[in-house]
Amino acid sequence: MNFMRIVWFDFLNICRNPMLVMINTVGQMMIWGGFGLVTSGQFGGTINSFDYYGVATMTLSSILISMTVTNTFMEEKVKRGNLRIAYAPVSKAEIYLSKLLSTFIFGVIAFTLLCLIEQYVFQSNFGGNNIFYVIALIDILALFGCSLGALVVVIFKSEERANAVMPIISILFIFFGGVFSPIGHFGTVMQTIAQLSPAKWVLQSAFQIIYDNNFSLFLPVIACLLIFSIFFTLIGQFIFKPEEYL
Repeated sequence: MNFMRIVWFDFLNICRNPMLVMINTVGQMMIWGGFGLVTSGQFGGTINSFDYYGVATMTLSSILISMTVTNTFMEEKVKRGNLRIAYAPVSKAEIYLSKLLSTFIFGVIAFTLLCLIEQYVFQSNFGGNNIFYVIALIDILALFGCSLGALVVVIFKSEERANAVMPIISILFIFFGGVFSPIGHFGTVMQTIAQLSPAKWVLQSAFQIIYDNNFSLFLPVIACLLIFSIFFTLIGQFIFKPEEYL
């Protein structure tokens, strides 16, 4: 069983789970629509509520995909497949990377389609002709989320414990990133902490691209998220033991 067949196997397992598909697609659009409608009277000028929350909820989904990756390791329905893979003539690195990569591919497909639908069907502003730069930021954040989620799974070795810890980490990133509420009024200390949130980096770079045609943060954000993703992946692959997920 070669590497790409394992990736395809894990990808299909995600696609066969209707709850995961709904959360990462319809769920995002419901949150976007809900916040857009509720806060429509609070925005004015060149940006409206649907423009802002289109990018904000995509950022949210990219971080929350960290909880989807736990399914490819520990969900009960995939453990039989894990048993076959564990005793196949493949390295543990290939097994670990297949779980991470399959979730990332799923996220890229889902989030790219959502961005395109929201801009070209519902007229939410993702940068017009610059939309693919914004999509690249969202997708690289999804890679960060996948690598962090996979690391948490192999540290706690339990779907339940990983699913208990990851929402807390995700909420902290989202809160300090100012995804749904600015934290400037909390003081300079909170603003300094906020600069450490990947969600903050992506939002700031995305809005600069969309409204100022400013790409100065694009490559630094991509590079930082890629470095952290590689770092988390290397640590997780080192800790990972396939027999613990059977």
